[in-house]
Amino acid sequence: MWIQLTEVNGHPIALNTEHVVTVQAYGDRTKITHLGGQAIVAESVALVLTTLGLLPLNTEAEREPGQKLHS
Repeated sequence: MWIQLTEVNGHPIALNTEHVVTVQAYGDRTKITHLGGQAIVAESVALVLTTLGLLPLNTEAEREPGQKLHS
Protein backbone atom coordinates (compact mmCIF):
# COMPACT_ATOMS: atom_id res chain seq x y z
CA MET A 1 0.00 0.00 0.00
CA TRP A 2 1.20 3.50 -0.76
CA ILE A 3 0.56 6.49 1.50
CA GLN A 4 1.02 10.15 0.73
CA LEU A 5 2.50 12.39 3.41
CA THR A 6 4.04 15.88 3.50
CA GLU A 7 7.77 16.54 3.61
CA VAL A 8 8.84 19.31 5.98
CA ASN A 9 9.35 21.60 2.96
CA GLY A 10 5.64 21.24 2.14
CA HIS A 11 6.04 18.93 -0.85
CA PRO A 12 4.06 15.69 -1.00
CA ILE A 13 5.91 12.41 -0.63
CA ALA A 14 4.56 8.93 -1.35
CA LEU A 15 5.92 5.93 0.55
CA ASN A 16 5.38 2.24 -0.05
CA THR A 17 4.28 0.97 3.36
CA GLU A 18 5.73 -2.47 2.66
CA HIS A 19 9.20 -0.85 2.82
CA VAL A 20 8.73 1.04 6.11
CA VAL A 21 11.14 -0.15 8.81
CA THR A 22 10.56 2.32 11.68
CA VAL A 23 8.33 5.24 12.59
CA GLN A 24 9.72 7.57 15.27
CA ALA A 25 8.87 10.92 16.82
CA TYR A 26 11.26 13.61 15.63
CA GLY A 27 10.33 16.70 17.62
CA ASP A 28 6.86 17.65 16.41
CA ARG A 29 7.47 15.77 13.15
CA THR A 30 7.94 12.10 12.28
CA LYS A 31 11.04 10.30 11.05
CA ILE A 32 10.24 7.31 8.85
CA THR A 33 13.02 4.88 8.02
CA HIS A 34 12.39 2.76 4.93
CA LEU A 35 14.47 0.53 2.71
CA GLY A 36 15.49 3.51 0.57
CA GLY A 37 16.61 5.76 3.44
CA GLN A 38 14.84 8.15 5.76
CA ALA A 39 12.12 10.76 5.41
CA ILE A 40 11.12 13.49 7.84
CA VAL A 41 7.44 14.29 7.43
CA ALA A 42 5.24 17.02 8.86
CA GLU A 43 2.54 14.62 10.06
CA SER A 44 2.52 13.43 13.67
CA VAL A 45 3.53 9.92 14.71
CA ALA A 46 -0.07 9.26 15.79
CA LEU A 47 -1.40 10.20 12.34
CA VAL A 48 1.24 8.11 10.53
CA LEU A 49 0.54 5.07 12.73
CA THR A 50 -3.21 5.47 12.23
CA THR A 51 -2.68 5.69 8.47
CA LEU A 52 -0.64 2.49 8.63
CA GLY A 53 -3.34 0.82 10.74
CA LEU A 54 -1.03 0.49 13.76
CA LEU A 55 -1.25 1.50 17.41
CA PRO A 56 1.56 2.92 19.55
CA LEU A 57 3.30 0.31 21.69
CA ASN A 58 1.90 1.70 24.94
CA THR A 59 -1.71 0.92 23.91
CA GLU A 60 -1.41 -2.85 23.72
CA ALA A 61 -4.34 -3.36 26.12
CA GLU A 62 -6.60 -1.58 23.60
CA ARG A 63 -5.61 -3.76 20.63
CA GLU A 64 -7.98 -6.13 18.96
CA PRO A 65 -6.72 -9.73 18.85
CA GLY A 66 -4.55 -10.14 15.77
CA GLN A 67 -4.15 -6.39 15.15
CA LYS A 68 -0.67 -5.38 14.00
CA LEU A 69 1.63 -3.72 16.50
CA HIS A 70 4.67 -1.75 15.41
CA SER A 71 8.04 -2.15 17.04
